[in-house]
Order: sequence, then structure tokens, then C-alpha cells
Amino acid sequence: MTAFPAALPLIALVDESSKMAGVEFSTLYLAQHLDRTRFRVVVICPEEGDLPARCRQAGIDVEILPAPRFMTTSIEIRRIHVPNPLSWLVNGGKLIGLAQRHAALYRRLGAALIVTKGVFAHLYGTLGARLAGRPAVIHMQDLLANAAYIRVFGGIAKLSAHIIADGSPIRDQLAPFVGAARVSLIYNGVDLDDFSASVDGASVRAEWGVQPDDLLIGNVARLTSWKGQDVLVRAFAALAGDHPRAKLVLVGSPVFGGDAFEQELRRMVAAAGLETRVIFAGFRWDLPQVLAALDIFAYPSVKKDTSPLSVVSAMASGRAIICADVGGVSELFTPDSDGVIVAANDADALAAGLRRLLDDPAMRAALGRAARAKAEAALSLPAYARACEAVFARVLTPI
Repeated sequence: MTAFPAALPLIALVDESSKMAGVEFSTLYLAQHLDRTRFRVVVICPEEGDLPARCRQAGIDVEILPAPRFMTTSIEIRRIHVPNPLSWLVNGGKLIGLAQRHAALYRRLGAALIVTKGVFAHLYGTLGARLAGRPAVIHMQDLLANAAYIRVFGGIAKLSAHIIADGSPIRDQLAPFVGAARVSLIYNGVDLDDFSASVDGASVRAEWGVQPDDLLIGNVARLTSWKGQDVLVRAFAALAGDHPRAKLVLVGSPVFGGDAFEQELRRMVAAAGLETRVIFAGFRWDLPQVLAALDIFAYPSVKKDTSPLSVVSAMASGRAIICADVGGVSELFTPDSDGVIVAANDADALAAGLRRLLDDPAMRAALGRAARAKAEAALSLPAYARACEAVFARVLTPI
């Protein structure tokens, strides 16, 4: 067991996963950048993996508390997610037991504040905090998909001391349950030195067989239907004939191990005869170089997303960005000033926007400069960490 000095309050960041995705990167970033003159920090993960390994490399204390395997809470039928009622019964018993084990760990560590990260972690982490008599902050980075989920999480939210939302749709969804004063909107931040226009992406382009005069459109996201990569493939197919030097790269792996959507994307690409012009790059650790390799960053989410780290990273990298008009993403931009905004789930609109960018290098450069300037002004890691710290301090020292 890790032994901590008692001088400063201990913040326990409870993540539901040990595999790196957007939530886990934000956990790592927050743990790295919390002010150590004010707080101590420990990251609690369900198993060994990339997140605890990276935390230890950064000198961050880690605790492993295994979690049971939960049933999926929804079933996707023709791209519509419907609740799985049996899962709530089975998962309920597992959650109570896990919450009790977390409560014991919080007491043993002497944690002053519990910060939950990820949907299931909000459930067992917040319940565990209540059992241990500790305040909890829910760092909500998932927009809830239906009324049943909203009601369940609304009840959990009432047990928390505060909620951090990384997009206005989440804030607006949960504020009715706890009151607007208990929800803070804090956008994700990234390292402005790691992600910048000075990073060289030439080696990545060479790896992918992209020539210097090719125009590379890219998307970085989990391969799942609500991220809209199928819309992007259709849009690319519509413009490919008129732009023979354009190529498309999809960076990311399937979500939760399911590859049906990726196979569907590959079938679409093959049917359009674009196998040599669409690259499936898989998951990449070298995201700064990947973004530097792109001429255009496209983010075509069709329903939910809130300040995605890949979008914020693309802004910091000075890329020309085109994204769908969905809450939590488009609110990061001033249309046609620092990004191009198009209708969601509309391949024709996306193709038209991409054509504008492909045909206008001056516009690409201006958008990239403006996106970088906005990242510098509001989306840095220090700004993100200080905003979170202000919430933690308020919770720990209530008026």
C-alpha cells in the first residue's frame, strides 16, 4: 500500500479503465498538472495497463482495485442504442460490492476528495465516497444517451458535491438535478508544446505512403458509429474523383473491442474503389506527429461529443479543422474564423466543406493559425488544471 504524508489533501482520481482513450488521457493530464504545493494525487485503476504505467512513469502514485466485468447497459440495434434492462439488475449488485471496496480504500488512503472519471466510475466511485464519508466530484465527459440513463445518473449526481462537465450539453443535462451552481463547464486542455505547428509530420506521411504534394484529410477517434466515420467516407468518395491528390486517414481502433463498424467502413471503401486512398491507421501513440501530418482535420460526430481531446489537440497543432455541428464540439469554434462547421450526419455538406478547404490553401493556413491562437488562449493544460483545482478547493473548503 502506498504511504502518504498527511500535510496536503489527497485527491483520488478514480478511472473506470486502464486503457488509454480520451477520458484516460485527461486523467493522466490532470494528475500530472495538479499543483503539488496544494494537493497530493493518486490514480485508482481497475487493472494494470497503459494508464497506470504512464502514471508511474510520471511519478504519480497508483492504486489497483480490480473491478468485476459489467454487462453492457445498452444494445445497438440498427445504430440505435436501447437500454438493456437485465444489465441494471446484474450490475447493481456488482456495483454495491465494488463501491464498498472503494470506500475501504478511500479510508485507508486518507483521501480527502474523490474525483470520478468514466460512466461506471461515476456510479461506484461516488457511492463509495458517500459510504466513506468523503466528498465526490463527478468529472462527466459522456453525454447520456437516453432518458433512463439521465434519471439514473441524475440520482447519482445528487450524491456528489460538484460536477465538472467538459461541454455545455452535459452541463445542461445534469444541472436540473443538482442546480446550476453545482456544475462547472471546463473544457479539456492539451500540452501546447507537444501539440504545435512546429511538430514535423513528414515521417508519418512517409510511413503511410503520402507524397509531399498529396492533401491528407484525417480523423482521430474511436471507430464507432456515433463518431461518424462512415459519413466522412461517403463525403470523401463524393469528392475523390475531382481531387486525385487527396487521401483520407482514419486513426483509431474499434470501441470496446467490437470491429463490426470498422469492417463496414472497409466495405464502403472497397465498394467505392478507394482502397489505395483511404488509410486505416489503427491506434497511435504519436498523436502530435499524426496531426502534424494532416492538411485537414475532420471530425464528423453525428450525435454526442464534448470537447474531444483529439479536436483540442488538432486546434493546438494549428490544423485546418472541419467538424459537425453537434453540441460540445462546434461550440469550440467561431464558424469560418477558426473552423468550418457543417450539418451533422450530412455527407453532402461535409463534402462541400472539404472541397472548400482542399481548393483554398490560404483558408487552410488562416484557420490553422486561428485555431492555434484559441488553444493558446483557453485550452492549455495549465488552464485546465487550474480550473479543476478551483472546483476541488471550493468543495474542500465550503463556505
